[in-house]
Amino acid sequence: MQKGKTGKYLKYAIGEIILVVIGILIALQVNDWNENRKAFHRKNALLKSLQSEFKLNLLQLDSVLYYDNLAVKNSLKLLHLDASKIKNWHRDSLRILIQNSSWTWTFDPLNGALRSGVSSGDINLIHNDSLKILIYNWQDVVADAKENENRAHNTRWNEKVLEKHIRNVDYRSADRAELGKSKFQSDYKSLIQDPLFEDYISNRYARIREAVIELNQVRAQNVTILKLINLEINVDKQ
Repeated sequence: MQKGKTGKYLKYAIGEIILVVIGILIALQVNDWNENRKAFHRKNALLKSLQSEFKLNLLQLDSVLYYDNLAVKNSLKLLHLDASKIKNWHRDSLRILIQNSSWTWTFDPLNGALRSGVSSGDINLIHNDSLKILIYNWQDVVADAKENENRAHNTRWNEKVLEKHIRNVDYRSADRAELGKSKFQSDYKSLIQDPLFEDYISNRYARIREAVIELNQVRAQNVTILKLINLEINVDKQ
C-alpha cells in the first residue's frame, strides 16, 4: 500500500513539474514572440523613416547637381569666349553667363533617422548586410564630397577679380525691379581679357567638376540605399 501511494505521489509530482516546465516554456515563447514583434515594428518604423529621408536627400542632390552642372557648363563657355566678339553680346546674356557660372549650392543631407537608428542600435535589426554597410559609411562618403564642395565654393568667395570689373553689374534689376538699373556700366571686355579671370574660371571649372564627380558617387549610393530599403520592406511583407 505504501509503495502504491508513493508511486502515485511521485507521478503526481512529476506531472506538476512537467506542467510547470511547459508553462515556463510557453511564457518564454510568448515573451520571445512579443520581443520579436516589437523589434519588427521598430525595424519597420526605422526603414520607413530612412526611406523618407533618403528620398528627400535624392531630391536635394538632384537640385545641387543641376546647378553645379550649370556652373561647369557656363564656366567652360566663359573660357572659350572671344573677347573681340564681346560687343556683339547682349549685356544681359553676359550677366546670365557669369551668374550661372557662380552658383554655390551645397548638399546638406537629412540624417536624423540614420543617427537615431545607429545610436539606438536598431540599425542592426536590418537583415541585409549590404544595406547596413552603406548606411554606416554614408556620412563618411558625404563628408568626402563636401570637402570638394567647399574647395569649389572657396574659388567663388576668395576671388575678387569679378568685383574689379563688374562689381556694378545690375543683378539687382534682375531680382528686384523696383531698385532700377545700375548707373554704372560693367566692363565685360576687360574682364574677359584679364588673365586673373581666366585663372579664376579655370580653377572654378576644375573644382566644381571634381565636386560633381564626388556628388554623383554620393547619388549612386543614395539610389542603392533606397533600392535595398525597398527590398527589405517588401521581404518583411511576405
